[in-house]
Amino acid sequence: MRERNTIELKGLTAEREDKIVVMPFCQQDVEMHDHDFFELAYITGGSALHTIRDADGEVRSGEVKAGDYFIIDYGSRHSYRECRDFTLINCLFLPEMIDDTLADCRSFEEVLRVSLIRYYKWCFGQPSANRVFHDEEGSILSLILGIQEEYQEKKVGYTEVFRCRLTEILILTIRKIVCDNKKDDRKRQPRSTAVLEAIRYLDKNYREKAVLKQFCLEYHYSQQYISRKFRQETEMTALEYLQKIRIEKCCELLAGSDLCIQEAARSVGYEDVKFFCTLFKRTLNMTPGEYRKTAAAAMRY
Repeated sequence: MRERNTIELKGLTAEREDKIVVMPFCQQDVEMHDHDFFELAYITGGSALHTIRDADGEVRSGEVKAGDYFIIDYGSRHSYRECRDFTLINCLFLPEMIDDTLADCRSFEEVLRVSLIRYYKWCFGQPSANRVFHDEEGSILSLILGIQEEYQEKKVGYTEVFRCRLTEILILTIRKIVCDNKKDDRKRQPRSTAVLEAIRYLDKNYREKAVLKQFCLEYHYSQQYISRKFRQETEMTALEYLQKIRIEKCCELLAGSDLCIQEAARSVGYEDVKFFCTLFKRTLNMTPGEYRKTAAAAMRY
């Protein structure tokens, strides 16, 4: 078994208590390694073959070039090969750099859920870590260069400036995810009358029991037909769409009301609270109770 190559933040800085390191450099080929921190990498020149293995073991490889940027998660391993005049700026940081309450976070999705929960719900199921983005307008580079300057000069309050600029990078990145989602949605725009009628009906009556069955009875469709047409035109079944709507509405209740979890579940159409909690956790990778706590924490930002 090969020895795991882990890079520690304290080994990269003279100040052992530092929670951030910013390093611009010319990158040579480097073997698979992981970190005890988050890595925000921005490619400033050249190209390389970047390979990443996430915590679940999924491996992805692809060319990265100037203007690309990505965030490497805790527990993920990555390497660079075939480096050609490859330069980048690395921002290496601990989660508590954003806020002290994040000290125990060990995944970037968890950081987003806590610190940006009001925006995170816009990209259900869309991973932000270990994903390559491209900075078309140069706005991310401008923020990265500002972070680098603050780090080098270390004036009073530089860590706060870093936190604010990093948060701005995260929000701009979420916008990219949302924009990509909208493009995908346009490609999957439903065209048939049956699917459009089903969407309007589910959006209005999602709280009702057996709402799919009721729709089919009222509009004289078979459930099999609607499910098949839904999948053809939206890449999800009618039931999956209904579950998505209900989870989103329940998130609003958990974040903005005092309803207990059982009442919130019933308010969106789930009598079986155990099933609801299982579905919620599968969708958002956290329990309804955890979501409520992170939503409350986010209100402090």
